Amino acid sequence: MVVGILAGRRASSSTAGYVVADREFGFIVMYFVMGASIFSAFAFLGGPGWAYSRGAAAFYILSYGTVGLAPWYFFGPRVAALGRKYGYVTQADLFAHRFQSPALSVLMAIISLVCFLPYLILQMEGAGYVFDVVTEGRIPPAAGAAIAYGVVLIYVYYSGVMGVGWT
Repeated sequence: MVVGILAGRRASSSTAGYVVADREFGFIVMYFVMGASIFSAFAFLGGPGWAYSRGAAAFYILSYGTVGLAPWYFFGPRVAALGRKYGYVTQADLFAHRFQSPALSVLMAIISLVCFLPYLILQMEGAGYVFDVVTEGRIPPAAGAAIAYGVVLIYVYYSGVMGVGWT
């Protein structure tokens, strides 16, 4: 936690510093930041459990991470260049500018929140179950999820994306 928070201090206090780490990350660091974003509680808990119970049918899991990153490989450099040129920090910024529609930006923000919240809840529930198992039930899943949420909240609040890249 300390490494991430100290790394977060390296970034400027601007929105770009917080959200896109002042655009300092190269390809390798961004690859791992994207991987950390994609690999979820399902990747570590649900996927292996499903593979154990269903067998070979779960092999598709090995490919979806690769397939999910393929568009980033092809479109990422162009989007990054546009972001540097026009100062975009979100997808909504890009689309609002490209299509000259502030309403599209609002719509994308709403859709992002609607999609992100269940994903975030799933991660915290997964962490809660890990706390429950590791402590042999001394910390119930809801309390474990609350602890994980608190750690993530503090970490991201103080470090932004720069902290994620450094850890």
